[in-house]
Amino acid sequence: MPELRAETVTTTAGLEALAPEWAALWQRAPAATPFQSPAWLIPWWRHFGNDALHALAVREGDRLVGLLPLYLLREPGCAKLLPLGIAISDYLDGLFAPGREQAAAAAMLRSLAEPHAWDVCELRPLPAASPLLAAPDPAGRPAEIAPLEPCPTIAIPPDASGLGEVLSARIRTKLRNYGRRAARQGVVRFETASAAAVGELLEALIALHGARWAEREGEGVLADPRVRAFQRETVPLLRASGLLRLHALRIDERPVAVLYALAAKGCHYCYLTGFDPAYAAISPGTLLLGYAVEQAMREGARTCDFLRGGERYKYLWGAEDRPTFARRLRPVAQSGARRAAAG
Repeated sequence: MPELRAETVTTTAGLEALAPEWAALWQRAPAATPFQSPAWLIPWWRHFGNDALHALAVREGDRLVGLLPLYLLREPGCAKLLPLGIAISDYLDGLFAPGREQAAAAAMLRSLAEPHAWDVCELRPLPAASPLLAAPDPAGRPAEIAPLEPCPTIAIPPDASGLGEVLSARIRTKLRNYGRRAARQGVVRFETASAAAVGELLEALIALHGARWAEREGEGVLADPRVRAFQRETVPLLRASGLLRLHALRIDERPVAVLYALAAKGCHYCYLTGFDPAYAAISPGTLLLGYAVEQAMREGARTCDFLRGGERYKYLWGAEDRPTFARRLRPVAQSGARRAAAG
């Protein structure tokens, strides 16, 4: 069996050239999330990247068996190696071919342990089962691992035939009551966006999310023009890859709530919501979340992940925490002065 080797990709063109192999590896990796797909991370790099790409492609012969896209962020007193997708992605792990997880993770860490022009590498947020958490430090040092915000998640029983087997009686009562209130406002329709409706509903989400945050005298993530530009590029790619679920609640055909969800490998991820504050009395976010859980169940999903954040409503839906972690790495040959600068 050929020895695994880690190659470093340092250009945007090189990253984009990996896309077909990357997509094929993503398909083979049973634990991969949409946040690790090229449809998400290549647009992220185009809109948030710099000139210091450091993506590790692990090969066995010519076959791609592992991928860890990183980049260098230079801050005062510290140069950090971080994952592509950082800050707006809820899971960021390497990609690993089945059966080669441990070997590929070890190859990645060996490459990262070599002397580099950076002070610290922060791998986050990693799921609990990530091979990058389990792989030993090449220099024999104790692993620097810290817990991060958990992702509350609803489990969907494999034989569930209705929301009564997934959601509590309290939540089901709320859905019925809010549904009756909504019906008094006009004609109610739920939808999951077709290719033709994706653009309309993404723009509706941007407007509704902004309106909700303006009422709170704050700014949401979509207030950043780079985030909006990124989403306008990635959403059609996610839809074409089968990863997007853009749900909407319409009243008299007007979108009053939009839920941006992603779906892959038996899990639906509830990423971002926007709703019209004028319809707060019918709790459109609650209604749309109920619809999203029902759609996930109909697709055969085993989990519905509410992603990072311990908001109270998530636990009222019966969600239980799924932990995430950060692993910090340092080059073996790092000097004491550089270590001190890294903190």
